[in-house]
Amino acid sequence: MNAVAKVIEVAPIRVYEVATFYSMFNRTNVGKYHLLVCGTTPCMIRGSRGIEEALLKHLGVKRNEVTKDGMFSVGEMECMGCCVNAPMITVADYSKGSEGYTYNYYEDVTPDQVIEIVEMLRRGETPPVGTQNKLRIRSSPEGGNTTLLGEPKPPPCRDLDAC
Repeated sequence: MNAVAKVIEVAPIRVYEVATFYSMFNRTNVGKYHLLVCGTTPCMIRGSRGIEEALLKHLGVKRNEVTKDGMFSVGEMECMGCCVNAPMITVADYSKGSEGYTYNYYEDVTPDQVIEIVEMLRRGETPPVGTQNKLRIRSSPEGGNTTLLGEPKPPPCRDLDAC
């Protein structure tokens, strides 16, 4: 990072700020599957700390450590942008190398579900992405929509000043 700062002629702290903020810049080794737990308020309120604890305990590592077999690491990612489906994780999949990696998002997860996701990855299977709550379709409420079920009523008149 110091070398980059020198080349682009900025203070080293400017490079550190970028490298520590964005989750795609890994400053330590990561596993073939880098499990990132959302660490922002909506996910924390909905149990993301329990999700992280379950992953760390199951894998026998601390945050930012890699499992002995090199398969998994656990980290934190700031807002994944799907607060309505909190808590959530993403899996940075480096199993095809760093050039062909993908990010897969798993929403509405529970501690048991993240363990199952890990075990599916370990077996070479592809876990279904998106919401893990069987009662939801994408980000809709459980049981389906309850509002906006039809066409909205038109305004009583076109000229709102004349109404």
